[in-house]
Amino acid sequence: MSGVVGTLRSFSIRYAALAVGALLVIVPVVEAGNEEETEPTSEGLFSLDYLDAYLEFEAEYARTRVETKSRDSFRPKRIQKNREWGLEERIGLKLGGSFVDPSFITYSSDFSFALTQDWFKERIDSYDHTDTDHGYLLQYDTRMDFFQGKIISGSIHTIRRDNRINRRFQSTLNERRTGYGTSWVFTHEKLPMELTYDYLETDRTGNRDYRDDEHFTDSTLHYGVDWLVSDHHRFKFSYEHANTKQEYQGLYEPFETTRDLLTVEHELEFGDDHQHDVRTLIHWQEESGDFARDLFEIGPQLKIQHTDNLQTMYKYQFNRERYAGLDIETQRADFQLVHQLHTNLTTTVDVFGLYEDIEDDINTTQYGASVDWQYNRKNRFGRLYANLALAYDTEDVEGDNGRRVVLDEAHTFSDPFTLILRNREVVLHTVVVTDSTNRRVFQVGADYLVYSRGNVTRIARVLNGRIADGDTVLVDYQFRTPADGKLDTIRMDFSLEQRFANGLTPYYRWSYRNQEDDVSFGYASRADRTDHHRLGVKYEAKRFTLGGEVEVFDDTVEPYDAFHLDGMMRVVESVDHNMNLSSRLSRLYFEGGIDDRDVTMLDVELDHRWHLTERLSTIQRVAYRFEDDSFAGDTHAWDVTTGVEYAVGDLFGELTLEYDRLELPDSDEEDFGLYFRIRRDIPNVLGLQ
Repeated sequence: MSGVVGTLRSFSIRYAALAVGALLVIVPVVEAGNEEETEPTSEGLFSLDYLDAYLEFEAEYARTRVETKSRDSFRPKRIQKNREWGLEERIGLKLGGSFVDPSFITYSSDFSFALTQDWFKERIDSYDHTDTDHGYLLQYDTRMDFFQGKIISGSIHTIRRDNRINRRFQSTLNERRTGYGTSWVFTHEKLPMELTYDYLETDRTGNRDYRDDEHFTDSTLHYGVDWLVSDHHRFKFSYEHANTKQEYQGLYEPFETTRDLLTVEHELEFGDDHQHDVRTLIHWQEESGDFARDLFEIGPQLKIQHTDNLQTMYKYQFNRERYAGLDIETQRADFQLVHQLHTNLTTTVDVFGLYEDIEDDINTTQYGASVDWQYNRKNRFGRLYANLALAYDTEDVEGDNGRRVVLDEAHTFSDPFTLILRNREVVLHTVVVTDSTNRRVFQVGADYLVYSRGNVTRIARVLNGRIADGDTVLVDYQFRTPADGKLDTIRMDFSLEQRFANGLTPYYRWSYRNQEDDVSFGYASRADRTDHHRLGVKYEAKRFTLGGEVEVFDDTVEPYDAFHLDGMMRVVESVDHNMNLSSRLSRLYFEGGIDDRDVTMLDVELDHRWHLTERLSTIQRVAYRFEDDSFAGDTHAWDVTTGVEYAVGDLFGELTLEYDRLELPDSDEEDFGLYFRIRRDIPNVLGLQ
């Protein structure tokens, strides 16, 4: 072991000395050479417009300690420690120019070569694992543009970049992105076209276990053409072929899908002033792989602008989806009316009908209507805002006890709440959670947990997984429906807010929903009721903001009462010095539903930035979270970043320290990172004019 460490030290010190020597010797020589005026390096076919160089030295140290507590008194706790050292000496060039003429080919490139030395050590209880890695690294970002300003123009690009991802309350990840692509455009007054291809490969390291390194690949081929028949008549056609492959923590097998997507859009404006329009959107998608979803949809839409204050819209949507062995056809029609009374009151009326047919399974008929009033008016105290919305719909299900499919149901995680799926009797193994772009699939067990109590299904995020508090996710799932069921739903929403000129804003918000299911009973019943009241006040001043809110959530599933206090203070505010302090305290009482617990949450954040001198600046960010859950236990989390930057002329240096700690009832994870970088830019190496 000592021999490996000694070899690493001597190897690292040798290259570190070379880097420092380069900074002290090469830079003065180059600067001395730049004092004399020289002619451009070449003329004629090849033009070099600029050539800059830089020297860079980086060092980093990362330490992670994870302690997993055992609930079994006869089994010891598990302790894992990871340490990693790294050195990197880099020399790079930035250049750009043209071939023949700037209108023919232009190019630009940021290219660098580095020597790397890394040492890794992992200890799990009494087991040690050590690894070293020495080698070189190429990093580049190049681009060539062809025929700029011509009828046909295009570009090609390649990229390889290293980044650090600072995760809240968790260890920092190292990310390496490698990709290439091309883009071509045909410029035409009536028929413009575009063709692009992009490939991106991403590697992420730095998780609590080195075996949990993540690897993603995405490739997309896209073709699009617009047919501009006239200024008020347009067709748009596009085709996309994409392949996605994911290998991430907690998954033993890769996840891969291939998608073909065809889109056709038509838009026509008509009328004396072209105030009316009709639009049609057609989608056809075919997927294969681990998460296959085939669909066809067509949706025409007609808008009639009767007067400046009145418009109506007529919509029809036909969908056919094949997903998880189900063949589903859905038809929906909407009528919408929007009326503007003066500048204060907007009225929106919507009437819809829906029919869904699942082949060899169940049929669903749903129809309803809604009306929404939005009102705002200036008064002598400030401005008054009010909103009232009423909605009713009824749903009839015919057939045997079958399954319905829900796709892309959006939810946002907000601690300490779990997500509750909108439908009852969910088939747990069909739940799939993706990010808001529907391209990254999260892993059950590693990123989230799914469980049910009675006929209610919940999704809880894993605190040390890849879903952060506040993230929006999309959920796909199937749920069981009762035979010949009927469900009536009434919704009412009301809000009232007075914004006073002195910064004070009292408000009240009310949301009510009631579902009645007279046919079904027991676990098959889908009846639900929610009565949600929020009464609060905000005060905004130049240097601070304060707010308080009382919340009463009467619900058949998870009722609670709560109060919240939050504030933000601009402690220092100037051009060179800023310090902001914010906090939020919440107390929640869950009683009478599935949960019976009390939760206290405290969040405190400090953001400090200070330009001490023209050369020296510093930054500090501190975040702390405390959660006291009477059922799940206590959670403490810290996220601390502090760093200094020094810049004088073409010399830049930075030193950053990061500390993260996530203390959960069953585990503690502590991460520390130290990152140092110094860079010397050498502009205009050849003294180009």
